[in-house]
Amino acid sequence: MFNIEPSYLGLIVSGDVDGITIYTDRYGRKTAYPKAPPLTPPTFIQLWQRNRFRLAMQTWTMLSKSERQAYRQCVKQLSLCMTATSLWCGLSLQSSQALHSTMQRQFGRPLAVPLLL
Repeated sequence: MFNIEPSYLGLIVSGDVDGITIYTDRYGRKTAYPKAPPLTPPTFIQLWQRNRFRLAMQTWTMLSKSERQAYRQCVKQLSLCMTATSLWCGLSLQSSQALHSTMQRQFGRPLAVPLLL
């Protein structure tokens, strides 16, 4: 395990990068160590969740430019701490359409309805 500067080469990195896992410890320091391979293959539920997320991302890319722009404006207008893509994925992965209707009502304009995955 070794410590690296938070802005190494002007980048702020975290997660798995080129065989190294990087995270921020509780003292705000970036820590890195060689990535450990998984000990067991992914479970059925892990594969199912990954597939749901993949489908949510695919449906986001299939939206028209104006539909994606409406989500970007919604995120900005409602001061949400997320991107439009994250909002779309979150709405796609929720099990209730009530959240979508609430977002649309607060935004004041229609938003494309995501598939519930």
